[in-house]
Amino acid sequence: MLRHVARETDPLAVARSLAKLIEDEASAADEERLLTQPVIDEFARTGLFALLVPRELGGMEADALTTLAVFEELSRADGSTGWSFLANATTSAIAGVYTGDAAVKEIFGGSDPVIAAGMLGPRGKAKQVDGGYLVRGRHSFGSGIGYANWVGAGMFITRDGEFVLTPSGDRENRVVFVPRANVSLTGNWDVLGLSATGSFDYELAEQFVEESFTFSLTDPVPQRGGPIYQLGVLSLSAIGHCGFALGVARRAIEEIANIAPTRMRMVTPTGAPMCLAEQPIFQHDAGYHEAALRSIRAYAMEVFGEAQANVERGDVPTVEQHHRIRQATTYATRVAVSIVRFAYEQAGSAGLRAGPLQRCYRDISAGNQHIFVDSTTLMEAAPVVLDTYG
Repeated sequence: MLRHVARETDPLAVARSLAKLIEDEASAADEERLLTQPVIDEFARTGLFALLVPRELGGMEADALTTLAVFEELSRADGSTGWSFLANATTSAIAGVYTGDAAVKEIFGGSDPVIAAGMLGPRGKAKQVDGGYLVRGRHSFGSGIGYANWVGAGMFITRDGEFVLTPSGDRENRVVFVPRANVSLTGNWDVLGLSATGSFDYELAEQFVEESFTFSLTDPVPQRGGPIYQLGVLSLSAIGHCGFALGVARRAIEEIANIAPTRMRMVTPTGAPMCLAEQPIFQHDAGYHEAALRSIRAYAMEVFGEAQANVERGDVPTVEQHHRIRQATTYATRVAVSIVRFAYEQAGSAGLRAGPLQRCYRDISAGNQHIFVDSTTLMEAAPVVLDTYG
């Protein structure tokens, strides 16, 4: 019997209801390098961990825009919390959508909420054997793995000691899912930003993984679930990265808006103090960056909304839509970096000290380093999107 999640619950309302708890726990999570137990417990109790899990597995199966808004809201409360949650929610959904029936029965058939984590990009090796694979590998960036109960890992497939190649000459790869007990955490998460995500390195000692607990990352085929999963693994992942950027940028604007009326600076010709909110240059830059935030959010909602509508009509995502999703996600991250830097620098020592604005600055800087929002995404999108103007 698969567990039941109250799908009538509005996930965005749930996310908003948890904002104060997340904010109250953010400093402790930052120190512990992991989300605190009260926050983890609430994500589990409310069923929010199952945000993207298919309905037939007891999940919410939220659409792209709802998911984007939930990730944004949680990241607004705290960037590390939003990032850790999006990693768990997306990875749990991927486990439910793309693995085989036997795997789903074991992963989703118990009484505890499924909390999956792991870095799905290929780093380890999977030797083909009867019924599955012998796998082993060392992986990095297991966000949310410290409290997960299932772990995913990307593997290069080998046969007779050689890498198996695709028809295009690339190394064939496979994502495998194993119980958390089969994984060793090796630490290595002493970082400046996103510190509370617990994105520890982890190792899979050699072990057998049944075929059902694996899927092809380069050619994933949904085994269950509704239209949203036709977006594919990369576009599902993009929702999280984009929502994170929007949420952190919004929090930075909120913080500087609260600081500006009382922040005094000696900027007048006579040396008389003037509050930051009254300074013309601040007013100009605040107006500019607040518009930038609204603009990137509007573009993200447009792109993800069109993609969702497309798959709901029964159409597969177009090449342009895939590139638009990656373009919007990377661009939102770049603009968010600019917004947060503006707020941080204008806040002076208020941003320098521990608190939400300092965390915004550290977290968006770390998020901007992720390969998912690398500049190549814009380079690859340019020929496709520019062709639409021809």
